[in-house]
Amino acid sequence: MMIHPMIPTVGIWRLQGENIPREVLSLILSAILFVGISLLIAWALCRVLQRQNFKAKTAVVLPLFGLLSLALFARFGLSVTAIQGLFLAFVLLYASCSDIATHEVGDYAWVLILALAIPSLATQSILSMVLAALFVFLPQMIPAWLPPHRTLGGADIKISTALAFLLGGWRGIVAYLAGLIIAVLFVSIYGRIRRIPKKQPFALVPFLSVAAMILFFV
Repeated sequence: MMIHPMIPTVGIWRLQGENIPREVLSLILSAILFVGISLLIAWALCRVLQRQNFKAKTAVVLPLFGLLSLALFARFGLSVTAIQGLFLAFVLLYASCSDIATHEVGDYAWVLILALAIPSLATQSILSMVLAALFVFLPQMIPAWLPPHRTLGGADIKISTALAFLLGGWRGIVAYLAGLIIAVLFVSIYGRIRRIPKKQPFALVPFLSVAAMILFFV
């Protein structure tokens, strides 16, 4: 009498099948919940920005934050770091829209970024965070201290320093340098195309924000 060789295999498959779908289902539901809440907050933020006459198109912001929140979940899972990155993106979106519209950003931005830097203390040394912040802060302040005392954007200095502190180490420094270089290149090319005067002020915060969010994933 022959025993069917597939019976043990089927039994193992059934035992595994009872566990795997639950884990996969839990993962999918967590991702849907994380992305859904992100989109809800992004939609509410768009409404606030639009009421203040800032340029924030819902058709652009929602897909952007949908992809961003999904990327954060894929990289960090449902964790404090993912939530930290998401709320950092919200703060930077508000600050960027304000900088584009008025060339001014309230102190709320850098204060919130510093507050969001608290979870980074669990994964980075406070020394590396402070050194990164000083590396970004001092070169921007020296021209204001020395003759002819050139005036710099206070919001740019505060936000870039806060971002360097949050990212810490080489990430904070690279984020600032990359944002600055991209801004200079973009403004130079765009200015020539549109024939914009060279002394015209431009918004630096959006470029710093993009660079900081990219380095956040590293």
